[in-house]
Parts: sequence; structure tokens; C-alpha cells
Amino acid sequence: MTALHSPTVEHTLCLDYVADVDRCVRSAHGDRQYELIVVERGTVQMEFDGHPACLTTRDAALVGPNAWYRGISGIAPALWIARFDPCDVDVRLPFGCARVHRLGERHEALCAVLRLLAVTSGDRSAYRRLAVRLHFAAVVASVLESADVRDVVSAPSNALVRDALEIIDRRYAEHIGPAEIARELGRHPAYLTNLVRHATGKSLGTWLIERRLGAARVLLCTTANSVADIAAAVGYVDVSHFARYFTRHYGAPPARWRRGRST
Repeated sequence: MTALHSPTVEHTLCLDYVADVDRCVRSAHGDRQYELIVVERGTVQMEFDGHPACLTTRDAALVGPNAWYRGISGIAPALWIARFDPCDVDVRLPFGCARVHRLGERHEALCAVLRLLAVTSGDRSAYRRLAVRLHFAAVVASVLESADVRDVVSAPSNALVRDALEIIDRRYAEHIGPAEIARELGRHPAYLTNLVRHATGKSLGTWLIERRLGAARVLLCTTANSVADIAAAVGYVDVSHFARYFTRHYGAPPARWRRGRST
């Protein structure tokens, strides 16, 4: 069992090179991170949330939050597996599903970028880490642009849940809460937040907080803006309220967290 593991980038991007089917596994841990599986060569038979799928050379699978997968068998497989936070790629991602994309001519270029990222992601230079994040965002965007795609696990069947999460993604920087989201959809806040919790394992308010904090973390890493300005930019009126939530999620106040990323 061999794998090339590169250290985390901003503690959100983990990149592994895997040549053992037994290492192709992810439990349903219920967090908000995505995984991208790119088959560099070979064939691997996998299962996504109980749905079988065969991935071959030039295939990539994008696995959304709360979904699980495991490798069943393979023929000389060599895979890249990247685990990342959606805020680090700044592109719209499908929620709650597993999709297989046929990369075609993009395959070799994308694998070359992933190999480069594996070599450089351990660099502690803030500029180099930012470059790694931007290159990885380009990889994800390129995968999403592939026209040949099929759903292995569909997104939540309830259109209301999808609409609520899309509103969060579109309006998180505004001064809104679950009540405003429910009002836009013509539903009672309690009904909508319970519906989202049942479908995703998290309440509507939790999704909104995590989206804001993730966006704030990117701004802390990539701008020199003050903590107060960043709090306002992601929808918080009260900077102390923002700092309290940030500390609870990431273990340090925003300013200290930022300093830790620049050393």
C-alpha cells in the first residue's frame, strides 16, 4: 500500500496519490467538504452511497458533502484523490451528489497540474500556498466544464432544499437569516430549517454560518482587509459576533488564525 501524501494547504486541501483500491474509501462523516477523484490510469470499480460505478482512465468523480464511497476492485489503478472545502475553489459546486465526468483531452493536463501541486503544496510561503489553491480551483473548474457527465448519486430530490442552499450561496454576504431565506421561498422558517436538517444533517442556520465563515477564511488568507471589513463583507453586522463564531469553528480568533497562516 503506497500513497504520496502532500501536506494540507490552508488545512483544507489534502491531495493523495493512491495505487491501492483499499485506500479509495470515505465514510459518511457529514461535513461540508468535497472530494475529487481523478483516474490517472487503470480501472476501478467503486460504490457511491450504495450505487455502483466503474471509473476508467480519463474519468473524474466529484463527490459532494455527506456522501460516502469505497473502492471494490481495480485493474492497475492510479488515482488522485483531493479533499477540499468549496470556499477554496470559488466555483459553484453541485450539492449532495456524486458525478462522474469524462475528461477527454483535458485529462493529461489536469494530471500534470495535480502532480505539480503534490510537489509544491508543502511550501510554507503564503504566495506559494495561494498559487496552489488557485491552480487547484482551475482543476475543479475544468472538470465541471466537461460536457460528458453522469450522476451516480443524485442531488436531494426536494427542490426546496436545493433552492434554499442556492440562496445561501448567492446571498450569504447580505444581512439575512433563515427567516429571509424562508420568506423568499414562501415557507415558514421552522418548516424550512427542519426540512433542510432532515435532508442534509444540518440546519439552515448552520449552512449559512459555515458559508460565511468559509468565505471569511479565504479573505483572511488572500487580502489585507481588516477583520471588521471582512466580517461586514460576509454578512455580519457585529464583528464580535463574527469573531465568536469563527473561534468556535477554527479554534482561534480571526486575527490570530491569519497570523498563523503567514508564518
